[in-house]
Amino acid sequence: MTKSILIIKGYSKTEVELTNDRKIIQLYVDFFCSNAGGAFDFDNEIFIFEEPNIETLNNLDILNSLGYLVVILIGHGGSKDGIQLFQLQEKLFVQPGQLQFYSKKQLHIIETCRNLIDIELDIKRINRLIPKYRYGGIDKRPLTREESLLKFNQAIENSNDGTTYLFAASIGERAFGYLFLQLIIDFSIYVHEYFREEIVNVGYIFEQTKKQVAELTKGNQNPTRNGDVDFPFVITII
Repeated sequence: MTKSILIIKGYSKTEVELTNDRKIIQLYVDFFCSNAGGAFDFDNEIFIFEEPNIETLNNLDILNSLGYLVVILIGHGGSKDGIQLFQLQEKLFVQPGQLQFYSKKQLHIIETCRNLIDIELDIKRINRLIPKYRYGGIDKRPLTREESLLKFNQAIENSNDGTTYLFAASIGERAFGYLFLQLIIDFSIYVHEYFREEIVNVGYIFEQTKKQVAELTKGNQNPTRNGDVDFPFVITII
């Protein structure tokens, strides 16, 4: 299974915001490169661009031949005439739907329209939890990286073709301080550590994240999903 992660950081208004953007990028790199997130190869399967121009994105031909592609947009945005916009550069906006490739299976995660944060985030890395290998009174061996990779690739191959978009907020709403992106990883780590012998799809992760975001923002931010294809997202420890 050929697969890649494309992370695009849009326009950062301040140095603090730039620092926080990069911390979120590192959080996702850690996750996807770990056993929990599919054991992606950082050197060959992770592509990161900061405030790229259109020509750069148009020339990413290597991503068109993939079996599976995850696209993550981190930056400012809004909506115009009911259409989501993403701020690539200070004076350059695009529609997330324009960042479409020929891969048959695509997952897009979009964090846009967020409030300005004037303090640096304290991002806990993927390895902050101590693995729990005892279950039901029996010690079980955790999956190796090779085993996790095999299970993830098989699950991707068995999933349906199509594209799913996960938006941090509904049209007309603001996204509060990276909350959506952080909670996706927080819940994914929990699932990885405490679920057993499962491959957990992104639909379940999204629904749990959506509930938490809505609760923490008192209903002011409601993540939305467009597309019903359910891709594997988390591989459990054993």
